[in-house]
Amino acid sequence: MGRYRRSFGHERALEHIRQAEKLSDELGGTDKDVKAYFFSLGASDLSRVFAEYERLHGREARDYAEITMPNWKSGRVQMSGMVAERLFNLLPRYMPLEQKYKLTESLWRNVGPMSHRTLYVNPSVAPDDVIALVKEHLERDVLSYTIPEQMEKRFKWLSQGDVDTKQKLLNFLRSKERELAAESLRINVPLLAEHLRSAQGSHTHHLAHKIQIGKNQIVVTLTSKVEGITESAPPAPASASGTADNSWIWWVIGIAILIALSQA
Repeated sequence: MGRYRRSFGHERALEHIRQAEKLSDELGGTDKDVKAYFFSLGASDLSRVFAEYERLHGREARDYAEITMPNWKSGRVQMSGMVAERLFNLLPRYMPLEQKYKLTESLWRNVGPMSHRTLYVNPSVAPDDVIALVKEHLERDVLSYTIPEQMEKRFKWLSQGDVDTKQKLLNFLRSKERELAAESLRINVPLLAEHLRSAQGSHTHHLAHKIQIGKNQIVVTLTSKVEGITESAPPAPASASGTADNSWIWWVIGIAILIALSQA
């Protein structure tokens, strides 16, 4: 009997995990921000959600949700995937557009574009040429990418089939990306230009400057070991002694000779 209970409990736990994963996928990845919004609802908004919840799933389901709400909020009780799915599917119809923007931006910070580049620059290159290439790379990496599947799912959930709302969410996302890229370049480009010009003036042949926009990063490394600007790393310096690394072979041969002589 005990073994049956343990087995049943294990299956229930696995089912809860599967439901939670399914819900997270339907909400577009992370559901923490959605839960945070739900738990922040005021009494009036919460009452409207629960009224619709009762209409769809019955009075008993509403009573359970209202009684258990404080425990869900505190984390003492885990909301089941089925209940969470039912409740969260109701949220978008009562959610102001500004909040939908916030939930779009929140997910973008998790699943948005990510890139890493290193540019190797000869000190003789004009700073303006370096800056122009850095701008080109960052704007392309941040703005010219396909909306990931998770973001599409979040758009679908938030818009609930409303094409106009979905377009507004997309426009908001693109405007945030442009705003972030422009602000980061405004701050970083003067610093990069200053570094490049000071390095040229002092004949410094090694400098690294990192620019970060969201999860997109460009490192500009000044080195005299390349021509112009390239993303290919310069070759590593050759070993000072070509035979030093193989000296151990002669030790092995010497030991083998000594062993052979001792056995003769």
